[in-house]
Amino acid sequence: MGKFIKRHRYTLILLLVFVLLCVLALKVKEVLVPDEGKATYGERLKDIDKHPISSETYSKILEEFEKDDKVEKVDHRLQGKILNFYITVEEKVTVKDAKAKGDKVIELLDEDTLSYYTIQIYLKKEKEELNNFPIIGLKDPLAKTISWTKDREITVEKENEE
Repeated sequence: MGKFIKRHRYTLILLLVFVLLCVLALKVKEVLVPDEGKATYGERLKDIDKHPISSETYSKILEEFEKDDKVEKVDHRLQGKILNFYITVEEKVTVKDAKAKGDKVIELLDEDTLSYYTIQIYLKKEKEELNNFPIIGLKDPLAKTISWTKDREITVEKENEE
């Protein structure tokens, strides 16, 4: 055994150094990235199971907008604590009327939902000739009303004449 160690001492030293470097690298990674096992949203989704959104709530909103002839389509998506509504309105709808549609969503949600979830409303048109759409509204759980994107000036590029 002594001859083997004498003959391969440099190889054994390199192997030992390599193992120590691997252990050191793992410890450094642990310090730099300590919460690798935690969920993406961390503690932000705490108590989300106490604030469920029922399918009846979604149905009520969809039924309300189906009655409205100025609304073409309504979709929704829940992502963590953010509830997104995508409302496609007809081409003839003005910015003011579109924002009223967004306010209608807030009226149809209950107080528990409004006080826990962030509500985002995307108002868009399929073929917008003017550049004043899409409009995005946000209602934070602590806010009383929706904050809308600033109304843009309407500027239409004219086609180049040949």
